[in-house]
Amino acid sequence: MDKGEASKHQVQVITASTLVLTASAACAYLFWRRWSQAELVPIQLRWLLGSLLQARQVRLQGSESNSAERDEDRGPELEDLGDEPSAARQPWRLGVRRNQKQVAVEKLSQKGVPGTKSVFVKTYGCAHNNSDSEFMMGLLRDYGYTLADKLEDADAIVVNSCTVKGPSEDGAVKFVNNAKGAGKAVVMAGCVPTGDATLAKSMDGVSMLGVTQLDRVVEVVEETLEGHTVSLLGHRKTMPTLDLPKVRKNKYVEIIPISGGCLGNCSYCKTKHARGTLSSYTEEAIVARALQAVSEGVSEIWLTSEDTGAYGLDIGTNIASLLPKVADALPLTVMLKLGMTNPPYMLAHIDAVAEVLKRPNVFEFLHVPVQSGSDAVLRAMVREYTSEDFRRLVNGLREKVPGMAVATDVICGFPAEGEDDHQATLDLVKEFKFPILNIAQFYPRPGTAAARLKRLAGNVVKSRSTEMTRLFESYATWHHLVAREERVWFSDTDERYNQTVGHTKGYAKVVVPRDDLLLGKSAMVKLHRATKWHVEGQVLR
Repeated sequence: MDKGEASKHQVQVITASTLVLTASAACAYLFWRRWSQAELVPIQLRWLLGSLLQARQVRLQGSESNSAERDEDRGPELEDLGDEPSAARQPWRLGVRRNQKQVAVEKLSQKGVPGTKSVFVKTYGCAHNNSDSEFMMGLLRDYGYTLADKLEDADAIVVNSCTVKGPSEDGAVKFVNNAKGAGKAVVMAGCVPTGDATLAKSMDGVSMLGVTQLDRVVEVVEETLEGHTVSLLGHRKTMPTLDLPKVRKNKYVEIIPISGGCLGNCSYCKTKHARGTLSSYTEEAIVARALQAVSEGVSEIWLTSEDTGAYGLDIGTNIASLLPKVADALPLTVMLKLGMTNPPYMLAHIDAVAEVLKRPNVFEFLHVPVQSGSDAVLRAMVREYTSEDFRRLVNGLREKVPGMAVATDVICGFPAEGEDDHQATLDLVKEFKFPILNIAQFYPRPGTAAARLKRLAGNVVKSRSTEMTRLFESYATWHHLVAREERVWFSDTDERYNQTVGHTKGYAKVVVPRDDLLLGKSAMVKLHRATKWHVEGQVLR
């Protein structure tokens, strides 16, 4: 063996010994975590083995080599890393440099065992966003991260954002900036960065994670903690699997996204810019997820989507086919709740949906946003239905399911809205007396068609919103339930008022004196007092 070969051999032996010692120490630490915290994550061991194999494959240049060594990092391993490397946005680093004779040991020791820091996940927006956050928390937990309860206790922050309204987006951006100011590693996920590339690029030092990339949250958090800025905003054709682990914010409620995106093109909505066109999960995948959640102890299954009525139209099925399959699969003790639907595609399934709603383990509830009672405004919004279509859907369901609750949304002050149009919306609310009414002032969303329309004066918009709110507050919602005995399914706790919270089959909110033994179960309740928002009662023993 010549001098050069001997030198090379010595470096390899020293490197191998160091790696073995490092791996042994790391494995010992991991087993200690299991005993102390009942949590050992197999992926961490795979990470260690991967580092060993990766280091072994690095070709060490002999001392006799006269060629110049390359002074650059190994190229990105992930697709869609955003901008080219710069001082502000560094490339993805694997811990191995081609110009070094020593391998990843020093980098590994600096980095420490992966997944051992804490992460706080902040969520804005809809039920779909909440489900996405629960999936991300499950992945982070299983990798070994501690989930913090507040920003101050975390090393990294994941902000799952919502772009439906200006205030929700502004709130997410403000939270991101506050987290950066506190010196945290920050990842912005969800609809805001996915739907607004310009905004995403303007936020220096913040990693970005798109709505179809949430299953890669561990990679992005890990690199962000290393000081790198990562961007994964490309829209994948396939959505993350429903088999991902979850950490539920409410352990009794499983939120299942049955699809992503929609078939509409509403002129004011930015969500489609982020979620894209309709992409449905298979019926088998949804049923399997529901059964898995039941095995984990949930008592309610919520099906969510940007438009549940459009479910399956991209894969040759529909909502009328899915709902009976999910309801049939669930035990009678587990309640099913259907999420938001727009009128156009649900109109074809009134009879089938009504039959499912009448089942004993299905809440008699539907959220159908009308947005306006004026056909002229609905056309300007590109809502693809008329006020009469909305009436036909709601009345058709109520005829077959008299006790059902219908929630809706209205937008006050849309640019095309005149006084007569506003009055038409007031009249529709008076007609149906919705127990749940979400009232929003119009907010122009950048990049949408409605944002280019001339806005109404701010005082006009505020006046109409105030008038709508007063109308909603003027009528009783749940008073017809007073003095009745109803079965109530309990799933939540109101810490502030020390009450246990549940819902009737018609989805009236019921509160009783706190009793944690009720959670995840149902009980007969004597209802004795109604407010605008809920009914108070006493459990019958």
